Amino acid sequence: MIDMLKTNGRESMPQAGVAGQFMKALKQGLLPVYYLSTIAFRKWLRRRLAEKGRAPLSVLMYHHVSRDCPASWCTALGAFRRHVAWLQRHCTVLSLAQVQESLLYGRWASRPAAAITFDDGYADNLRALADLLEAGIPFTYFVTVENIRTGKPFEHDLAQGYRFRPNTPAEIRALAEAGADIGSHGWTHAEFHRLSPGELSRQLDSSKKWLEDLIGQPVRAVSVPFGRPEHVTPAVILAARRAGYKIVCSAYGGYNLPFRHPFHILRFAGDNCLWRLRNRLTVDPRLLRRTLTQYMPIDAEWDPDAVVGPRPREVIPGPRESLSSSSLPILPLCQDHRISCSWSRINGEEAGTPFTHIDGISDSRL
Repeated sequence: MIDMLKTNGRESMPQAGVAGQFMKALKQGLLPVYYLSTIAFRKWLRRRLAEKGRAPLSVLMYHHVSRDCPASWCTALGAFRRHVAWLQRHCTVLSLAQVQESLLYGRWASRPAAAITFDDGYADNLRALADLLEAGIPFTYFVTVENIRTGKPFEHDLAQGYRFRPNTPAEIRALAEAGADIGSHGWTHAEFHRLSPGELSRQLDSSKKWLEDLIGQPVRAVSVPFGRPEHVTPAVILAARRAGYKIVCSAYGGYNLPFRHPFHILRFAGDNCLWRLRNRLTVDPRLLRRTLTQYMPIDAEWDPDAVVGPRPREVIPGPRESLSSSSLPILPLCQDHRISCSWSRINGEEAGTPFTHIDGISDSRL
């Protein structure tokens, strides 16, 4: 089965664009310095968070992995393999179901944890996927049904002059049989927040049913196309829950924090830079602060699982780390207990000492 899977702007760039590219290159060049100068602090921070079951979890999102792909949303196959090699050495790679379990019951290990996902469904991804399957690394593959069903290139590719081939139904079925977790990326690559309630319901219901009929397995997760905050509205989250999905993935670029929100999972976009991957997965304190201050508080008004209570553990198949089943402090999403603030009384214990003081750290991105 694995062997089968192996089988332009015309105007000159404005001055502001040149300056932006220069600053991006400068920040990327300084990233190793920032990472190495803060690695001791990161280890301490992860250990302190893990002591309370609050170790953050990262989820990576890739689109098109290929040896030769000029589009900005592509990742070179060589860079992807370097990412996977680093993950195998330094992280625990989880499935999305295991990520959700950790969000419900806490993560008590300080070793970085990550999950791998893909969006859209490009045929060029098959070699990278075969590498993951051979190594026994779990991943979730989100596909847009209409493109898989018809073979038509994605509209966002055509708009840029590209005609990349999407996966075929036979390839998706073969991936599922080989152990891949298949998820929905909608019936079409639509902006969900612009759809009427009926159209949104059809996007979610029809894609889920079509994929389940194709692979003969439940489809538990949906990835919202584009995945920015304006696309992942409370109405979209509620519609996904009503359609029977257990997980909704966005592309905010933030950490997933135990006891806060087990249904909506945030993801970092993968690119060619290994230093950026290292920086994100070892818990960058600036990115952690941004996750805490910009997390969606309005989700709590729409999603009953935004406020979670202790519940019996469900067994998730596959390799996993042991999680403490003792009494856990459960925080509603709308109660934004920031790391830099003193904790209030939780479960009868006074926790007046903050994890760490990071308010003074710049919130700008590298």
